[in-house]
Amino acid sequence: MDARLLEPSVLRRLDALAVLVRRAVKGQMGGERRSVSRGRSPEFADFRSYTPGDDYRLIDWNAYARLDRFMLRLFVAEEELPLSLFVDLSGSMDWGRPHKAQTAKRLAGAIAYVALASLDRVRLTVFADGPTSGGAPYRGRRAAQELFARIQSFPVGGPTNYSRLVWPIARQRPGLTVLITDGLGESPIEPAITALRLARQEGAVLQLLAPQEIAPDWTGDARLKDAETAAEREFTATPATQAAYRTALAGRTQEVEDAARRRGLRFARLTSDQPVEDMVQRTLRQVGLLG
Repeated sequence: MDARLLEPSVLRRLDALAVLVRRAVKGQMGGERRSVSRGRSPEFADFRSYTPGDDYRLIDWNAYARLDRFMLRLFVAEEELPLSLFVDLSGSMDWGRPHKAQTAKRLAGAIAYVALASLDRVRLTVFADGPTSGGAPYRGRRAAQELFARIQSFPVGGPTNYSRLVWPIARQRPGLTVLITDGLGESPIEPAITALRLARQEGAVLQLLAPQEIAPDWTGDARLKDAETAAEREFTATPATQAAYRTALAGRTQEVEDAARRRGLRFARLTSDQPVEDMVQRTLRQVGLLG
């Protein structure tokens, strides 16, 4: 496999996309999207009365001639979108053909690149039993390769603990948070999803499964080992046990989707055998995350 996280041909196709938000954002630096603030940009927003200390260059002299009082022209400010990516690198992600964790890294890299190309600020966090920061926020297209190298450097393994995401999610500035995970493991995902809502985050949950999880490709007797707890169990693949497995998996994945949708979050279910460019160009555009 190419040592690069994303090939140049993929990056070129991503250049035409942007991360979408449903409401105005409040960032710290100039960017390319509508802000809740008023500033200096070509798009007119409103008038207000002049008060001492205001920038006199914003006085509308035509309004003064009509109203005999000083009025300021206000414009829509363009600011960055704070985008936070939380990527599951627990033991259950260390599996599948293609490998789930590597696919999750590529997907996170693709979303990050789209944001960075629009001058949005990207914060990266990976997690298993606890969260690990990907360093200071990244901004600008030039930071993409640094982010790619950083996400590639993280190891995979350990149990999933979604409850430990509550604090790092809660401290995010209002913006957009994307959670990439398989939704598996013994820990319920509900605390993390609830934290997204309480933190006034526009959110998206991207559930990533391997095709071998959806349709197991083995038969007969086997000794199964839990990827996160190392617990082992004898198992015989019969029509009855395979049906029970599919029912249990469908129930767990439906729980993840229901929890996300109840809180107004975008949701998409993906498989690791999908090309990343298809995930981005089709699925994520369909759910309104990119456009």
